[in-house]
This record gives sequence, C-alpha cells and structure tokens, in this order.
Amino acid sequence: MLPLQKINKLSNIKNAIYKNSLNKFVALLVSEYKKNPEKSINRLVGMLKIAKKIAPRGKNEKIRERIGFLINLFENKNPIVLGYYQKIINKSPKVREKFFSNLLVEAFLMGRKKRNYFAKTKKLPAPFFFVISPTMRCNLRCQGCYAAQYKKESDLPYEIIDKIFTDAKQMGIYFITVSGGEPFIRRDLLNLFAKHNQIFFQVFTNGTLIDKTLAQQIANIGNIAPVISIEGFEKETDLRRGKGVFKKICQAMDRLKEAGVIFGYSTMPCRHNWRLLVKDDFYQFLEEKGALFGWFFQYIPVGKKPNPKLMLTPKQRIEINKKVNQIRKSMSMFAVDFWTDGPYVKGCLAGGRNDGGYFHINVYGDIEPCVFIHFAQDNIKEIYAHKGHLWDVLKSDLFCEIRKGQPWNRDHRMPCMIIDNPKCLRKIVKKVKPRPTHPEAQDILCSSQIVNHLNQYSKELAKLLSKEHW
Repeated sequence: MLPLQKINKLSNIKNAIYKNSLNKFVALLVSEYKKNPEKSINRLVGMLKIAKKIAPRGKNEKIRERIGFLINLFENKNPIVLGYYQKIINKSPKVREKFFSNLLVEAFLMGRKKRNYFAKTKKLPAPFFFVISPTMRCNLRCQGCYAAQYKKESDLPYEIIDKIFTDAKQMGIYFITVSGGEPFIRRDLLNLFAKHNQIFFQVFTNGTLIDKTLAQQIANIGNIAPVISIEGFEKETDLRRGKGVFKKICQAMDRLKEAGVIFGYSTMPCRHNWRLLVKDDFYQFLEEKGALFGWFFQYIPVGKKPNPKLMLTPKQRIEINKKVNQIRKSMSMFAVDFWTDGPYVKGCLAGGRNDGGYFHINVYGDIEPCVFIHFAQDNIKEIYAHKGHLWDVLKSDLFCEIRKGQPWNRDHRMPCMIIDNPKCLRKIVKKVKPRPTHPEAQDILCSSQIVNHLNQYSKELAKLLSKEHW
C-alpha cells in the first residue's frame, strides 16, 4: 500500500485537475447561457448525471441523493432553481468561479471526503464549519450590543487567524463564517480571504462600510459572501441601529449587486418586529435589492442586558418558520431559520459534531461550542502556544459532553439546549464547569427571571408543536 502522505499528494493533484476542468466547464456554461439558456441548463444536467454516476456509494450516498434531487429540479424546470441559476451565472467571473469551486466542490463534495478521512484518522468528529469573530469593534452602537467596549488591542492577531484557516483546510473545512463586531473594520482580513482562496467565507456585516471600492474588492477576491444585518424597513432598522443606517444598507446592497457579488441578509425576529417579518413586501424588497439568501436568528436572552420579554412567543416563532418555508417555496432567495429548521440538520449543531456541526472562536481566542453559548474550556492562543492544532478543541470535556447529549429533543424543531431544552445546558455547565467568556454569561443559568421564562417557554413550544405537522 502507498504511504498516507503519497495518497494525500495524489489526491491533491487529482483535485487540482478536477478544479481546473470545473472552471473551464463553468466558463462554457456562462458563454452558452448568454446565447441559449436552455442549452446551458441541459449541459449542466448532463454533467450532474455524470457526477451522480461516478459519486461514491456507501457513506457518501447522501451526495448521490442530493445530485439526483438537483437533476429533477432542473429537468422539471423548477422556477426557483432556474432563478438561482440565472442569478449565479450573471455574477462577476471570480465570484461565479468561487461559488462553484469553493462552496459546491470544496465545501460540499470534496470536503466531505476529506472530513471523513480526518475523522477516521484522528478519531474525532468532523464539523462542517465554524464561526470566528476576529474583532468585536464596530462603527455602530446598536441597542443591546456590547461591541462599543472593545478596542483594537482586543482583536484576534492576524497570525493566529492565518493558522486557524490553515488548520481548517487540514480538517476538510472549506466554509467559514466570519462574525463580530464589524469584520470589515479590519481591512487586513481581505488579505487572509485572498490568501486562503480555497475557502468560502460568509461574512456577517452591518453593511455601512461597504463603499464602491470595498464592493469591487470583494468581487475581485470572489470567495466572500457578505450577510447584511437588517431589522426590517427604515423604521425598524434605524430604531435599533441608529438613524440613517437603513439608507446606508440599501446603498451597500446596490453596490454589491452592481459589482456582481453574492450576498444575503440576516434578521433578528423579536416581539417588536415579527409582524413585519411575516409580510411578503419585505422579502420582495430584499430580492429586488439582489439578496440571494437570508438567515433568521430569533432574539434569545444572551449578551448585554438579556431580556426574555424581547423573545418571540412560541406561537410567533412558529409563524416565522412558516414564513421561512414559504420563502423557500416561492422565491429564488434561500432562507434559513437557525432554530426551527432543526429537522434539516438533525438537531443541535454545537460542539463540533459530525455531519454539519460547528463551534465558535471569539475575539479573545476562547472556543465556544456555539455563538450563543458563552462558556469555554479552551483557548486557541493557548493551544497554539503548546504546539497544538485547531482540532484539539474537539477533545475538550465541554464539547464531548455536548456531543454525547445530542440531540436534545426527539422533535428537531426544538433543537436548542439554551431555549428549547434549557435544563440540558444547565446540567452540562454544572458538570463540566467551563468558564464564562462574556459579561452576564451566567444570567442564562442563574437569573430567576430568565430561568423561569425559558422553562415556561419550552413547555408551551412543545405543546404547540405537538399539534403542528410539517
């Protein structure tokens, strides 16, 4: 048998040849689409059929199923999928190339094989992605956010981030979410995105720093998808983020669309804006602006001055999820409900679990099991100081206990250990005793107001969902 190093080298050569062929194929699809859209689509379907035929069976049968599902959608001329295809084809050349090569091929197809190999050789789980917050500095002062207390000296060092991205590729992770703070306040991150050009970066941003120059830089690098935070229309957005922010967001979207960049939106449903977020005109506005996808992160009582009264009621949460499902079925703009879409990913993703899992690295280097669970045992700076690697965090007692307990609920529409199954988080923190990573982190466990609210909330949600079937 060949040594593992030779096997990896041969695999890298094979992947390089495959990617080169893919880029040429995508260029052909684009050229044909401009002359004859139907011919371009038929060629894509033909390639998908070949991909399905040669895709490995066994553990990777899911890949074949997903390819088959896509083939059916294209052959049946599904308007949603055809709309997506048209929008991707019309993006800038570099953005288009990175969408296919980084997101579809590296992250979803080749990356799965590499992650499985990593899991087998290291005897560890293989998470799909992680979130990293390189800075918590921000140019805005939004209600309920503590970013204003951070300074430049608090930023995660460039060299550490560089090493994290390098380790990620060894783990087979080619999709990374960048949060903050406001990531684009650090322009040196663009150099890292360009350097690690095999990775696809999803960057959550307030959008106000995206001028024409930055929009074009993002288009030229190609592997960056900004996700712009928006609370609703002008009234709702400016109420939380400050006067004039909504207009700046609109300008940012226009610039990204003009530059040919793939971008999305992120919204936080809560008591004051949920009625707007179930109306069609808001999403028609976002689709016209050029958004291709959206995230729904309902408010939960963590962070600065946590207030359970701002949370959606269980009934409101169900209505929001119904709207998300409607968007997916009626618009060429993919939408994801971080909580109630649990059935699509088999529940909670925290603790770097296999098959879709993730974790969060905060600005101090603390590695949290989830962006909303502000407790940690390990710090990436300390791991690297001891000649360790990013994947060492997967061995921590905190992460192991979380993975051992998943899923927290038989009904994956209630996946969360914080708000849906709150006793689970309390039990693990009591057993493992991780350190809090943010001010007021203990409130989710110790505040009688929050504890009592979550206990009642989870019971009511379970009762309502038992009557809902979808």
